[in-house]
Amino acid sequence: MAAPAPRLHHLDAARALLLLLGLPFHVTTKAVFESEPAATAFQQSVLIGGWTSITHAFRMFAFFLLAGYFAGMIRERKGTRAWLAERTRRLGLPFVASLLTLGALQFQLQESVLHQPSPSFLGLPLALSHLWFLIVLLGFCAIYAAIPVNRIVPGERIRRAMLLQGPGSLALMALLALWGLVRYGAEQIPPFRNAPIETLLCHQFLFHAAGFALGTIVWHARIGDQIFALRSRWIIPGIAGLLALYLPLDPLLRPALGKEIYPSLAGALAIRAIELPLAFLMSLALFRLLAWAMHRSNRIVTFFVDGALAIYLFHLVWVMLVLPQARALPLPPEAQWLITSGAVLLMAVASYLVVRSTNLTSVLFCGTPKRAKPQVLPCFPQQNR
Repeated sequence: MAAPAPRLHHLDAARALLLLLGLPFHVTTKAVFESEPAATAFQQSVLIGGWTSITHAFRMFAFFLLAGYFAGMIRERKGTRAWLAERTRRLGLPFVASLLTLGALQFQLQESVLHQPSPSFLGLPLALSHLWFLIVLLGFCAIYAAIPVNRIVPGERIRRAMLLQGPGSLALMALLALWGLVRYGAEQIPPFRNAPIETLLCHQFLFHAAGFALGTIVWHARIGDQIFALRSRWIIPGIAGLLALYLPLDPLLRPALGKEIYPSLAGALAIRAIELPLAFLMSLALFRLLAWAMHRSNRIVTFFVDGALAIYLFHLVWVMLVLPQARALPLPPEAQWLITSGAVLLMAVASYLVVRSTNLTSVLFCGTPKRAKPQVLPCFPQQNR
């Protein structure tokens, strides 16, 4: 068995932060794309559009990168069968419980509160919405479990490329850009008939496979302590250059810049080629910043890490309930956005405190029993978005 790796406390903070960033993001998307009438004032705000665009550029990539890394670590420690059984319990149960309860509620609220019908999932009156990440993550775990561990042996060139050293790093960026273009090609295939959500789910699975795969490579290459606190002179200039190209093309920001919401064909191809290399560099910058800021755990971070799954599962219901009330306030759109995001965070935290109060609800929505002691690991196991 490999020697235990030093605990990387800043990754606990990364996990909590990546989840919390999803709350204001969904406030924006619900207001702009899934409400009738649409919140055009939100769409025309440079602050809202810029924040949403920048955080969306890396948030899910960083999440799946961490998920892949910890999948490798926990699989090696517990064995494939035990790890896969644990993943099924800690991801599968919350998914089913949330889909049948929160998904059903969100399906009704979408039309009754936001006045726009919700697409069904599997032909049932259930909204998949933000729960897609659990299906995708379970799928990645199943595929990874089928690959023999001894077949995953990254060489020195791959290690150097991942650490942005040498010409291999340019090849890695090119491969990420190519994978983004593969996603664009998949998006041009006619969707499944009467199944827009199932089609989108396939696109998410394809696209985020890159982040999860890179995360597993980081573990098997034994470079986690390096890459999650990486010092490289190329990161910041690379982010600046790619962001300068990315932001004017992103539909989340274009209306605030006075542009049509969707770019031209050339722009669509460009943004798909840019987004994965940009996401990789921004993820490295985030990890480095948190490595500098976080040297030990604290109670606040631990609270959000423990409650991350339940907080995220419950937050979208509160977005749908709070957003119409906030939009009715005689305040600038930025203030409405901030008030909604803050209220949603508080209510989602309250929901977590309620469900963790009993063993049954804790298992169903948190993935662990009420009195389960936190697992002592070099780093935390991935379990949620």
